[in-house]
Amino acid sequence: MKPAFLHHGSQYILETLIPQQAKDSTPIGTQFGIYACEHWEDALRFALPIRWYPDNPAGKRLWSFLAEGKLVVEHGSINPYGIGYIYKISSEHFEKIDNWQWLSTKEAVIIASSEIKVEDCWHLIEFSEEALLANKLLYPSDTLYQSKFPYSK
Repeated sequence: MKPAFLHHGSQYILETLIPQQAKDSTPIGTQFGIYACEHWEDALRFALPIRWYPDNPAGKRLWSFLAEGKLVVEHGSINPYGIGYIYKISSEHFEKIDNWQWLSTKEAVIIASSEIKVEDCWHLIEFSEEALLANKLLYPSDTLYQSKFPYSK
């Protein structure tokens, strides 16, 4: 059954969601449109500002999902003080494309928005060894990374 509303995560403040060409390593993730999720927690992963490292054309950005809503940054960095946004939108023009994603090729009007602070989600983020080194270089801290990331070796 189609839900009345869906959620879309973005690193940007938006007034309207406009279909765009997606870039991913899977065919389902490279379609033209607006992607959305039924669950707020799934959209959260796309709201977090994960950046390329190094921040140039040779940089890499890759993340994956673990159980319980956790996210592993495998390549790239994330500003621990950054923000993102989750938008609540009508499901009217969306079609389900897999077990958790919906897609629309039409603009979507934002019904409500939530600002997401990375520091409030920090407990859900883990790093590969490479990404942890990049993050520590960009965002040094004596306490931020202590015993936080079981994925890191």
